[in-house]
Amino acid sequence: MEISDNKKIDILLHLLSERYTASHRMRERSLNFAIWILGFGIAMIWMLLSEISLTFSQRIILTIFAVIIGCLTKKFLNSIEVGFDRNRNVMIKIEEVLRCYESNIYCNSPLFPQEYKNLDRKETSHFISLYLWLWTIVGMVMALIWLEPLLRIIKQVICKEGG
Repeated sequence: MEISDNKKIDILLHLLSERYTASHRMRERSLNFAIWILGFGIAMIWMLLSEISLTFSQRIILTIFAVIIGCLTKKFLNSIEVGFDRNRNVMIKIEEVLRCYESNIYCNSPLFPQEYKNLDRKETSHFISLYLWLWTIVGMVMALIWLEPLLRIIKQVICKEGG
């Protein structure tokens, strides 16, 4: 089957549009999930700050729970990130075929700068930000689980000195 050049361009533009849509959905899904997990973590922090006393075994169980939730969340977000990166590779390939990175094709300069093709660009990654939020909240929960007795002692000392 022969496909005309005009049809090929139409196909590429449609595929690129679909890839862009998929990319936005993956970012949105990962952000919504991370926000939900962060809310759950904040609820745990609120619970830990509400003057409850945990036994040692409760601290162990809560720590294991926080670690499992953190690891499962990381795994879920990582699976979205893998799909996002694969999708990005396809988008770049289509953009290259459409010559979006070349000068004097559509205008005097390229439509997209060359750094858009940089597949190693992780320092500004959406997912790196989500992982930082995730591990921050897990760290805060774990700190409160284990530092709660110390915080209670400090509070008692402060109350005695002030009273």
